[in-house]
Amino acid sequence: MKNRFLTIASAALILAACNHTPKELSHDQLCDSIEVLKTEMYEASPLADVDTILGNKMLTLCIQFADSYPTDTLTPYYLHQASHVALSMDRIDDMVSFYDRIIDNYPDYDKLDECYYEKGIALDNAGRKDEARIAYQDFLEEYPDHFLADDIRKALPLLDMSDELLLKFLNEQNN
Repeated sequence: MKNRFLTIASAALILAACNHTPKELSHDQLCDSIEVLKTEMYEASPLADVDTILGNKMLTLCIQFADSYPTDTLTPYYLHQASHVALSMDRIDDMVSFYDRIIDNYPDYDKLDECYYEKGIALDNAGRKDEARIAYQDFLEEYPDHFLADDIRKALPLLDMSDELLLKFLNEQNN
């Protein structure tokens, strides 16, 4: 009977240990991990060619930070970093969600104009012209006097051109 109790108790302890989730990283541990990983990523390859494993780790840490510390001033910065990593991994939907999260929740973020603009550019480059148009129009609504506003106003009509017409137009502009 005593052996049976010990066996059951041991099995329960093993199961409990297997189901134990790892301790959440503290604020400082997350910040340090993100910064170390960012350095490692940039040393490993240019951003345009992000290692998938490192990129996924970076996205996970940035999301964990944002979810754990939504009011921290570093949160929009880390979400902005995550948007760049997602874009470099061709994860356009993730990139859009990170930009939208910044735009919707951090109106005082000092690089908010970049978020609007980069979102439009990435959607345009991905061929998602209707979404790009909306992003560009949102940018113009928020930043009508921004130094990029005139360029965006000129670029909006180009969204409606086919690739062939666009190439012809650009060639004519260069001549």
